[in-house]
Amino acid sequence: MNITVVLVIGGIFGSLDGVGIFFAKDEPFKVEIFIAAILKGILVALLTGFSLTGSSTWWQGVLFGLLYGFAFALVIFLAKGGFKSKDAPYVVPSGAILGILIGLLLVNFAFPKA
Repeated sequence: MNITVVLVIGGIFGSLDGVGIFFAKDEPFKVEIFIAAILKGILVALLTGFSLTGSSTWWQGVLFGLLYGFAFALVIFLAKGGFKSKDAPYVVPSGAILGILIGLLLVNFAFPKA
């Protein structure tokens, strides 16, 4: 596994996931949330990357990415108050999609092909 590729993919997708916070007018902690989204993407990528092997198929990447992306998003959802928060329910689907995309990219780019 190429760890640099894993970190770059996680950082890019984490930043894409978190950049929307800058459009929220009432949010006072925009930079902190953006950094947290980048870290979340990197952690999802690392967990997914360490769960895959060089012979993993694309669907294994999708499943591991979905699992870890969903799990991290669920933690954030619950920490923000669950359904009591007005924007927290949108975190879970975006986290799952983020994980799926990270898993697909890791299978294709982070593992050297023989």
